Amino acid sequence: MFRFTALYFLLAWCGSAQAADDAVARFKNYLPSDILKLSKEEISKSVPMMYTGAANLATSKGGDLVMQAQLNTLMYDGLADYENAKKAFQADLGEKPTGELTVWQIHTLGFRSARANMTYVSFFSLDYGGVMNEDWASVKGTVQILDERIAYPINNVAITCDRVRATCDYRQIALMLPDENSWMQSYNVGQVADETYRITRWDSNQIDAVPYENTACRTNQLSLNFATKEFFEIARNNTAGDCATALGGTLPKLKKPRVSQIVDGSKITDEEFKRINDEAYGFMSSAFRKKIDALKSK
Repeated sequence: MFRFTALYFLLAWCGSAQAADDAVARFKNYLPSDILKLSKEEISKSVPMMYTGAANLATSKGGDLVMQAQLNTLMYDGLADYENAKKAFQADLGEKPTGELTVWQIHTLGFRSARANMTYVSFFSLDYGGVMNEDWASVKGTVQILDERIAYPINNVAITCDRVRATCDYRQIALMLPDENSWMQSYNVGQVADETYRITRWDSNQIDAVPYENTACRTNQLSLNFATKEFFEIARNNTAGDCATALGGTLPKLKKPRVSQIVDGSKITDEEFKRINDEAYGFMSSAFRKKIDALKSK
């Protein structure tokens, strides 16, 4: 079950998050020169890669020019007045405006400038609908967890059911949006699920199906109603208590069945990209945003 394997890896990553956060906090206020004074062993063992990257950038031949361009992207005057642009950026971060950027500040500058360049993409499929005939059925759409936020809101699922084989093939992909801890500030399309379900009910308008492999911590049931155009997934516990995963973590028991619905994802996608655009605008120079707000108020 691909989706549960992906979830296990996420849990394993969460288990190491505290150690990573400690390292980020420990070296946050180091200058690039401070990082490079450390031994190679210490850098390799203890320093977060984002900080070594920031230190290497700052001390490289073209490092200042790159950071000047990044400041300009965020509407600081990086090329004409580099020193004051750095101080203004530090002040907007709530940091002391020294003009000497720490590795955290350099990393944040890179993240924010890259975020400002991220735009709406239209290559991702958002097909939606359901079709059923005597021996075959198909559903496409975006999975939305009811009353919760899904980890990958921009997703697309394709379900194909064959009455003769008594199976439904379930494929789900997602457009992963980067955050500040992502390796790269770019979109990534990944497969979330690739599963086969056993059909337990097939009548004129309704198909129900359950997974062939039912050994995971949770089991996912499909309930597809083609008359009402309501397509649901219901996740239930498959163990009496918390479930130990294959990677040594623990998946908590659901307090109640988790219901997801396959819907038209256009609005969800628009909201996600608006969130990114709003976030990127907040990263712009405060002086620039004040001018924009003043224009809006006229």
